[in-house]
Amino acid sequence: MKRKLFYLTCLLAMALTFAACGGNNAAATDETGTPAAEQGQTAESQPADDTGAENGLPIHLRPMQNHIVLNVGASFGTPEGNVPPGTTPETQTINELLLDHMNIEINYLWMVPSGQGEERFQLAVATGEVPDIMSLGRRDFAEFSEFGMLRDLREAFDRYIHPDIRAMFEYGDNVHLDLSSRDGQLLGIPVVTDPMQQTQLIWYRHDWMEALGLSIPTSMDDLINMAVAFVENDMSGQGNTTGIGMQETLITTWMPDARGIFQGHGAYPTAWLLRGGELVPGTIQPEVQNALNTLRHMYAVGAINPEFATMNMDQLAADISGDRVGIVLGEWWLPAWPFNHNLENNPNADWRATTIVTPEGTPGTSIINRMNIHMWRVVSADAPPGAEEALIRMINLHWDIVYSPDALEIYGERILPENGWVYNWAPAYLNMAAFEQYLNYTMVNEARETGSTLEFFTSDQWNLWEAHLVINEGHVSERMEFPHAWGLYTSRVARHGGWGLTMDVRDAGLFIFNEFYGDPTPTELAVASILNDMWTEFSARYIMGDLPYEAWDTFVADWLRLGGEAWAREANEQFREMQ
Repeated sequence: MKRKLFYLTCLLAMALTFAACGGNNAAATDETGTPAAEQGQTAESQPADDTGAENGLPIHLRPMQNHIVLNVGASFGTPEGNVPPGTTPETQTINELLLDHMNIEINYLWMVPSGQGEERFQLAVATGEVPDIMSLGRRDFAEFSEFGMLRDLREAFDRYIHPDIRAMFEYGDNVHLDLSSRDGQLLGIPVVTDPMQQTQLIWYRHDWMEALGLSIPTSMDDLINMAVAFVENDMSGQGNTTGIGMQETLITTWMPDARGIFQGHGAYPTAWLLRGGELVPGTIQPEVQNALNTLRHMYAVGAINPEFATMNMDQLAADISGDRVGIVLGEWWLPAWPFNHNLENNPNADWRATTIVTPEGTPGTSIINRMNIHMWRVVSADAPPGAEEALIRMINLHWDIVYSPDALEIYGERILPENGWVYNWAPAYLNMAAFEQYLNYTMVNEARETGSTLEFFTSDQWNLWEAHLVINEGHVSERMEFPHAWGLYTSRVARHGGWGLTMDVRDAGLFIFNEFYGDPTPTELAVASILNDMWTEFSARYIMGDLPYEAWDTFVADWLRLGGEAWAREANEQFREMQ
C-alpha cells in the first residue's frame, strides 16, 4: 500500500502542473503533504455504514441495501482485447458483476456506434429520455450544472468512495473535485487523464515500407510519397488499398483523423492559442489553410481514402482490420485497437510508429489540454433515490477489479476479456491517476530490466507483464492470444511503441497547450455546434476541391460574423479574470 501511495502521490504532483492552472478556485498542494490514507483517514473511518457488513467487506465494496435499476445509454466501438464475437455493452460481464456484487441493475436505453453517440445523447435530452448515469464533456457538464439537472454527489462521495481514489484526489488538495463543484455541491466525479495522451503519432505499415524499399517518413513529402506508393502498388492486394486512412470527422478527441497533418503545419483547429498576450481561435489561423492545402493535394494524388468525407469511425476501423490501410495518424493506444484485429487477419502485418512531421522535415508539435479533466461521471436530477451512492459503488467495483492484484480470485473469470469483460465499456469508471500509463510503462520496463515483479500492485501491470512474456520470451498463454498481447505490449510497454514515443515527445518538449480551460462562455454555448458543423462541411468540400482557394477568406469572415468574434471576446475576458 505504501509503495502504491508513493506512486500515486508522485503522479498527482505531476498532474498538478496541468490542473493547478485549471480554474480560479484551484489550490495546489505542498509537496510535503501526506495522503489522507497514510494518516489513517480511510473509507472505514467515515460514519458507520447502514447497509450491514455481515460479509466482512469494507464499506466501499458493500452492496446497495436496496436493489436499484439505473438507466444508461451507450455509444461503443470495437472493444479492446479478445472479446467473444457479438459482445455488446448490454451483454458485457460488468453488468452481471454489478448486479451480483453491488445489487445494481443496469438498463440500456440505447446502444449506438461510437460515431452516433453525441447525436443520440442530444436526442435523448430533447425528448426527456435523460439517462440516470451519464458521462459528460466540458460543455454538457456546464449546461447541466447551470440548469440544475445534476444530483449533488458530495455526501455519497465522502461516505463511500474507495480509499485509493480518496487518496488520489486528496494528495492534490482536491483540486479536481473543486473544479467539479458548484456552490459547494459536487456535481460530477472527474475523470482525470494525462494530457500527453493526446500526442499525435504516425502509424505506418513497416512491412509494406520495406517491401517497396522506402524509409521512415521525416517530412510531409515523405509521408505523401509513402501513401501514394502504397496505393499505386496495391499493397493490400485487394484492389482498394488506402494510403492514409481518415474519416468524416477530421478533428476528433480519439480515433485516426487529420490532427497529425494539421499539427505538422503548426495548425490547431478547435484550440485556443496564446499569441501576443491574447487568446486567438486556432480554427481560423492562416496555418490551418496551409494544412488544408496539403490535405487537398493528398486527396488529389490519392494519398488519402477518396470516400473519407462519408466514412465513419467504424468503417475506417473495419478497413484497418481488413488489411486495407497503410498509414493512420493518431494516439499511442491504436495497437490495442484496431491494429490487433488487423493482426488477426494478417499475422505478418507490422505496424510501427514515428513522430509527426512538418513540411520542412523537422518533428511536429502536438497540442494538449492544459486542463486535464477529460469528462465527468454524473447522476441526473431525475434519477431514482440512491443513484448517487450507486454511482460511487459502480466506480469502486470497477476500480477494484482493475487494480486489485487479487481480482481474479475475488471476482472470477468474468473479469477476463475472453469471457466478455471490456475495460472501457463500463457505465462508469475512473483511471488510477492522471499518469497511469506512465506508471505502468515505467514499472513494467523496470521489471524487464531487473527480472523482479515484486513492485507490481495492479492487475494491469500483471497483464502487461504477461504480454511482454508472450511477445519477447515466447511464453504460451492460455488466456492472452498473440494479437491481444501484441496490442497491449506495443501500445503500453514497447520502448518505441505508442507510449514510449509519447514519452519522447514529452521529454523533447514537442507540445504546446490549448490555453483556454474555463467554463464555456455564453456565446460558445449558443453557437459552438453551429460553427463546428460549418467547419466540418467547409473543410471536407475544400479538401475535395469543391471550393476555390479563396473560399478560405469567406469561411473566416463567416466564422467571426456568426458568433466567433463574440466567443473570442468572452474567452479573453474569462481568461484575464483567471490569471
